[in-house]
Amino acid sequence: MAEANGCEYCLAAHSTIGKMVGLTNGDVVASRQGRSSDPKATAALAFARAILDRRGDVSDADLRAVREAGYGDAEIAEIVAHVALNVFTNYFNRLARTSIDF
Repeated sequence: MAEANGCEYCLAAHSTIGKMVGLTNGDVVASRQGRSSDPKATAALAFARAILDRRGDVSDADLRAVREAGYGDAEIAEIVAHVALNVFTNYFNRLARTSIDF
């Protein structure tokens, strides 16, 4: 979300935290592009991007794809919540012009 929304602060924070928990540079780059070596995670990332790009108006095919990847209603709701939270923090930090301090 930070990549798509142009939030340098959140992008830096998420990249740093990802590396702290064991992601490689390649993993971080892939996640910024909405990809993962795990097909289920890739499906979640694609669905999250569809939510963002279509402002929540995802297609039946988008829902079918995320369900076929193994996500149920509760997990889909969680993906929607994460997108909404990240849009909020991305916009807030862009507006505030938060300095990258780590």
